[in-house]
Amino acid sequence: MKTLKVLTIVAITGLVSATAVHAGPACQENNKMCQKKKDNRAEMKEIFQQMNLTAEQKIAMKENRKEMRAQMKAKRSQRNNKRGMDNMSEFVSANGFDKEAFIDNATQKAQSRIEMRADRFEKTMNILTTEQRMKFVTLLQEKQK
Repeated sequence: MKTLKVLTIVAITGLVSATAVHAGPACQENNKMCQKKKDNRAEMKEIFQQMNLTAEQKIAMKENRKEMRAQMKAKRSQRNNKRGMDNMSEFVSANGFDKEAFIDNATQKAQSRIEMRADRFEKTMNILTTEQRMKFVTLLQEKQK
């Protein structure tokens, strides 16, 4: 029984430490992953600037972004600020850690994010004309080389 308590305390301490490490600013200048994300956004912005979008298409793109932001805000409010350790209480009990439930939960969240990104990109592609889509594909392939 004492061993279980010690292991639980060690696990919780580790989780708190990991959360504290990641609690810093989301994007620092020296953070390679953050910089890569910024670079990718800049490349996509550059590609869309070369697309010669009409005024209506630009408005539709802005509306698409606003809609995505609203969806994300709604998702965040549904979470009830359950992040990090608050969410872990669902998976930790006196009997131990429910690894499968934790993995299922994380997988569902990741799947939801992927679906939202795919939906947004699909809407963006639907705004473009056939010629613009062909140009987009060629510009994207040139950037990847």
